[in-house]
Amino acid sequence: MIELFSFEFWIGIQFIIDLFIILCFLIFVKRVANIKVSSHYNGENRIDQENTEKTANDIIEMLEPFVKEAKVTADSFDKQIKEKRKLIKELNESLDSRIISINLLISRAEAAKEDLRNLKMEVARQSIQPLPAAQNLDSPGNVLDQQNSIIDMYNRGFDIDSIVSKLSMPKGEVKLVIDLKEKFKAMEQKE
Repeated sequence: MIELFSFEFWIGIQFIIDLFIILCFLIFVKRVANIKVSSHYNGENRIDQENTEKTANDIIEMLEPFVKEAKVTADSFDKQIKEKRKLIKELNESLDSRIISINLLISRAEAAKEDLRNLKMEVARQSIQPLPAAQNLDSPGNVLDQQNSIIDMYNRGFDIDSIVSKLSMPKGEVKLVIDLKEKFKAMEQKE
């Protein structure tokens, strides 16, 4: 989505509109006070009261379009802020899920690297020809399913050992997914 104006721009516009409304109100109050003072000294209360009412009505009519426009602008601004908050929340949730998946894949890659290193050392010790490395890396979709299964079981009250045995996954991976999810929840609560 392309933004035409930044968030700060709309805040500035709202601030300028508010200042203008306050200025108009102060001018109105000053005129009313001047009319009361002049009517008091001149003894023409009835004529001055009519002038005051006319001036007040004129000022109210002059301010009405500005107040309506300020309300429309404020409503539009509020709607845009709500839409942006919703979009940011959706993006954060998507990023949280991807970060967990990436960390899980990194953990698996490190475990596979360690297994390969151990296999090479075993082969070197036994002086046997090396076997081709097995390619048992899970696809990102499968990783995401496993991650969701871990989180679902954890939310239902399973402990880490139960999850490990039911899903046949390394304990470190299960602990990593749960720890990352807890950290993301804590970050969301701070916001």
